[in-house]
Amino acid sequence: MSANDVLSEIPVVEQHVPGAKTLHPMRRYAQIATLIVLILIPATGLFRIDPEAGGFILLDRQIWFSDMLIVMGFWIFIASLLIMMYSLVGSVFCGWMCPQNTVSEWANQLTERLLGRQANMMDMSGSRMEVAVRRKSMLNYVILGLALLGASMFYALIPMFYFYPPQAIWSFVSFQYDERLAGSLHWIYFVCVAVMLMDITVIRHLLCKYMCIYRVWQHSFKTRDTLHVSYDVSRSDHCSHCHYCVDACFLDIDPRKSETFDSCVNCGECVVACDDLHSKSKKLEGPGLLRLSFGDEWKGKYRGALGSFFVQARTATLATLIGAAMFGTGLYAYEPASFTVERSKAEENNSRMLDYRINIAYKLFRPDIMHISVQGLEPHTYTLEKSAVGFDGAGRQDVMLHLDGSLAAGLYRFKVSVTSDGGWSRDFQLVHYAKRDARQDGKQGS
Repeated sequence: MSANDVLSEIPVVEQHVPGAKTLHPMRRYAQIATLIVLILIPATGLFRIDPEAGGFILLDRQIWFSDMLIVMGFWIFIASLLIMMYSLVGSVFCGWMCPQNTVSEWANQLTERLLGRQANMMDMSGSRMEVAVRRKSMLNYVILGLALLGASMFYALIPMFYFYPPQAIWSFVSFQYDERLAGSLHWIYFVCVAVMLMDITVIRHLLCKYMCIYRVWQHSFKTRDTLHVSYDVSRSDHCSHCHYCVDACFLDIDPRKSETFDSCVNCGECVVACDDLHSKSKKLEGPGLLRLSFGDEWKGKYRGALGSFFVQARTATLATLIGAAMFGTGLYAYEPASFTVERSKAEENNSRMLDYRINIAYKLFRPDIMHISVQGLEPHTYTLEKSAVGFDGAGRQDVMLHLDGSLAAGLYRFKVSVTSDGGWSRDFQLVHYAKRDARQDGKQGS
C-alpha cells in the first residue's frame, strides 16, 4: 500500500466552530423575518393607525383614545418589554432587526460586487470613492442605481401599511382610484422614496455611527453583564498582525478593545470573521478569540445572565406585568360599538326641536347589524327613519328620530336602545320638553 493510500484512509475533520457556520445565517434570517413581520403586523390587522377615527386598530378592533386601559396598557407593556430586552441583550435590535442596518448591509454588499470593495459612497475621512478598474462600466452603475431605487420604493411602501389596509395599498401601486387614499399621497410617497434613496445610496451606516438616537437610548441600559463581544486575552498571540475582525465591523470598532459604552450593535460579524479564520487556518488551533457573552467568563467572573438581568430590570419587569394586566382587562371590557343621541343641528333655530340624530359608531372590522328601538313613547308620537342599520366593518351611521308636533305640553322621558346581532346592546336616556303650541291655545279659546 502506498503512502498516499494510507493517508487517504485517515479521516480528516475540518474544524468549523459554531459562529462561522450559524451566527451569520441566523442574523440574516432574523433581518428578513423582521421585514416580513413589519409588513404582516399592519396587513393582518394586528396593529394599524386609523387617522380617520383618531385612534388605531389593534387585533382587528378600532381602538379609540377613550379606551384608556387598552391604550395605556399596550404602550406600557411594549416600552417596558423593550427596556427588558435592552437590559439583557443590549443593542441587538440594531444588529439583528433594524431595517436601516439591513438595507445598508445589502447596499454595501451590492456596491462591492458591482464596483469593488473600496467604492464607499461617503467616507468621513475625506477620501474619494475608488472603483475597481475592471468594474468601471456603465452597466454596473445602471444595475446598482436601479437596484437601490427598487429597494427605496419598497421601503417607502412599508410605512403606508400602518395607515391603509392592503386593498388600499394595492389601489395605490396600481394607480386605481380609492376614496380611502389621501389626494396628495403620491407626492408624500415620492418624498419618502427620495429620502430613502439618499439614505441607502449615500448615508448608510453613517446614520448608525453618528445620527441614530435610538441606538444611544439602548446603550443607556447597557452594563458589563449585558450581552457584548468578549475577547480571550489569554490567546492574544493569535492576533499578531491580524485585523480580520476589525475589517469585518461595519462600525469601524476594534472588538478586541470593546468597552461598556461603545458603538457595538452585537451583530457578531467580528465573531464570525475570527471563527472563520481559525477554522481555515492550519496554524491557529481552537475556536476564535471573540464571542458574544454575558459578564466576562474569560476571567471567571460570569455572574449569570438571568441573575444580572433581574437585578437591573426589576422595575421594567414589574411595569411589563402591569401593562399586560391593564391591556388584558381593557380587551375584556372592550365596547365593540357606541352611540349617542343629540338634537339635530338643522333644528337649532327652531324652538320646538322635534328631530333627534342617533349616531352609531361600530368599532369591529367584521359585518354586523344594529337594531334600533324607542321605549317610553307611544308609537304614533314618533317616526324612526330606520329600525336597523348594517355595517360591513368599522364606521359610523346616522339615523333620524322625529317626534310628532302634536305632543301635549310637558316632559317626556324615553330611551333609545341599540342591540347588535353580535350580542352588544346599550340604552340612551333622554328627556324631551314639549312646549304648548300657541295655535292649539287659540283653537281651545275659540
